[in-house]
Amino acid sequence: MGAEPTLETLSDRARALLRGAIDIHVHADPDPYAARKLDFRATVARAREAGMAGLVLKSHEYPTQPLAWALDREFDGIAVHGGVALDWGVGGLNPDAVEIALRIGGRVVWMPTFDARHWRGWRPGGWNSARAGISVLDADGALDPACHDILDLIAAHDAALASGHLSPEETAALLGAALDRGIRCVITHASFWTPLELQRDIAARGGFIEQCAIAVAGGDEEAAWPELLRQVREVGAGRVILSSDHGQAANPEPAAALARFGERFLDAGLGEAEVGRMLRGNPAALLGDQSSSAGSGSTGSPEASSPPASTRA
Repeated sequence: MGAEPTLETLSDRARALLRGAIDIHVHADPDPYAARKLDFRATVARAREAGMAGLVLKSHEYPTQPLAWALDREFDGIAVHGGVALDWGVGGLNPDAVEIALRIGGRVVWMPTFDARHWRGWRPGGWNSARAGISVLDADGALDPACHDILDLIAAHDAALASGHLSPEETAALLGAALDRGIRCVITHASFWTPLELQRDIAARGGFIEQCAIAVAGGDEEAAWPELLRQVREVGAGRVILSSDHGQAANPEPAAALARFGERFLDAGLGEAEVGRMLRGNPAALLGDQSSSAGSGSTGSPEASSPPASTRA
């Protein structure tokens, strides 16, 4: 992949992709366990410099909406959104934590990530908490009752649901219930472990499929590119969201990573309208801002269209 991309070294074509783009998955300092590339303020500043329309700030440990609230008011010309990931730092599947985050404007609720039972099995070794891994399913395979309360809150606040690091079985059950309620939802970094059949099913029902630059950020992850590209083509650009999932100290800054990720799809033969939709119109639709689809490069209806580099995602 060559030298680490920065905004200053991007091609004109890659930089153009960032204008109006929304990255729904960025990490930054402060972080309680690992150094990040930038802090959240610098991350927003760089995204605005690149002409991006919005960011969603993500932490595995704490709600990001208070930071997003402050930064959104500080920076003109870019929308800064926050949310909450339901790891043990906020009490796990905790409707109270969800309600507080949404009452102050949070836009995304992620299911458990590093504290998810599935993640603990996929990448063992202990992460945020020594407590048992969290599952959204009980012993009989039914949704945990707290999930129904959480879904009700997401629907009431017109927010979005992301699958986090749940297993495919959990994702199918939870997102299926969310779609039945009319909740906007997305499968998080789908290429990691979500079968194409499930991606297609969720997309056909109106959900979105997130594909992340972190999945092909370098090293062994480069082998993942052909399959990730195949998944995007099979699902169709009308239901795919491209995000960075960057912010790790060893990786490029999120805005540059997202631009280069989008450019790779152009290199692979996807059209500018398709890539623009995945970077602009679809993330705007997930966040409930249909007006931001203008100039997204999208055409036709949403249904129609042709392991991380760091151990800490």
